[in-house]
Amino acid sequence: MTIHTVNSKRFELKSKEDLMVGILEYQNNSFGKGEIVLIDKYTIELMAIGVWDTYFESKEPNKKISIIKVEAGGTMSIRKNYMLKKYQFKKSVNWKLRFSLFNAMSDELLTLIPTINWEKESYDFNLQLNEEFEYECDAFLILQALHCANCSLSMMQGGSVPALISL
Repeated sequence: MTIHTVNSKRFELKSKEDLMVGILEYQNNSFGKGEIVLIDKYTIELMAIGVWDTYFESKEPNKKISIIKVEAGGTMSIRKNYMLKKYQFKKSVNWKLRFSLFNAMSDELLTLIPTINWEKESYDFNLQLNEEFEYECDAFLILQALHCANCSLSMMQGGSVPALISL
């Protein structure tokens, strides 16, 4: 799969055959509210400082699917409520800027390598999936990891996403 940056607020996840798999789109550049669109539609909303809830949009009242939280040490966590799984999203500690997503067993599932795109005033992302754990990396998780990367990059640049954590 590949990530195509349309502009600073819209990112598309495409298959190897260049078919649309999903979309991550924000309402504004603050990353406070956005949507993940797959077959179904999900809303990402900033609930508190460094905490985003993801809701499934349906005819019923919105159901909380996952929570993304900024944690100590510059990491972010993704908790999938419906599967009771937790993932850690971390920035590399070496000089090359890259982000990795780890499962509870500390296995690296995927890596996102950002490259500045001056024309789009955003980043292009190179997505690298660990073939051993490809079954665990669904489009929903990849787009949530992309949301974490966008928020992390914004925090590193002093953007509108606060780098504070709730303990």
